[in-house]
Amino acid sequence: MEIAQMWVKISADTSKFVSDLEKTKKQVEDTSKRWADFGKRASDVGKRLATFVTLPLFAAGAASIKMASDMSESINKVDVAFKDNAEEIKSWSSTTLRQFGIAKGTALDMAATFGDMATGMGLNTGNASEMSRSLVGLAGDLASFKNISIDIANTALTGVFTGETESLKQLGIVMTQANLQEYAYAQGINKKIQEMNQAEQVMLRYNYVMEMTKNAQGDFSNTSSG
Repeated sequence: MEIAQMWVKISADTSKFVSDLEKTKKQVEDTSKRWADFGKRASDVGKRLATFVTLPLFAAGAASIKMASDMSESINKVDVAFKDNAEEIKSWSSTTLRQFGIAKGTALDMAATFGDMATGMGLNTGNASEMSRSLVGLAGDLASFKNISIDIANTALTGVFTGETESLKQLGIVMTQANLQEYAYAQGINKKIQEMNQAEQVMLRYNYVMEMTKNAQGDFSNTSSG
C-alpha cells in the first residue's frame, strides 16, 4: 500500500513537473516572440529616423553648401563684370529682397548677366552697373505687376541687349525698329538706328523699355504690404 501511494505521488509530481516545464517553455517562447517584435519595431523606428531626420538634415546640409557655392559664384561673376563698380552692386543686392522681392543671390546673378552683356557691347562699367540694377528691379516689378515669374521677366528684359522682341511683346512692350526710331527722334536723337554702334543701340532699347514700363515700376514695393 505504501508502495502504491508512493507511485501515485511520484506520478503526480511528474505530471506537475511536466506541466511546469510546458508553462516555462511557453513563457520562453512568448518572451522570445516579444523580443523579436521589439527588435522589429526598433528597426522600423531606426528606418523612420533615418528617413525623417537624418536624410532631411543631410539634404539641408547639402543645400546649404550649394547655396554658399552659388553665392560665391555669383559674387565672382559680379567682380568680373563690373570690376571697380562691383562693390556698389554687392551693397545694392542686400536691398533687393525688400524692394523687389528678389533674393540677394538671385539679384547678383541677374545683375552679373546684364552687366556682362552690357560691357560686352561697349558700355563702361559705370553705365553697366546703373543699367543692370534698374533692369533687375524692373524684373521684380514686372513680375509683381504682370503676375508672372521672375524668370519670365528676366528673359524678356535680355531683349534690351539682344534686340529680341517676342518676349517683350508678351509683356506689352512692342519694341519694333519703327517704334525705336520714332522714340529716338522724340528724344532729339537724329541718328538712324542702323548707323548706331552696339552700345548706342543698347542704350536706346534700354531707355525705350524703361519708358514703356513706367506703370509697373515700383509695383512690388507699393503692393508688398498687401
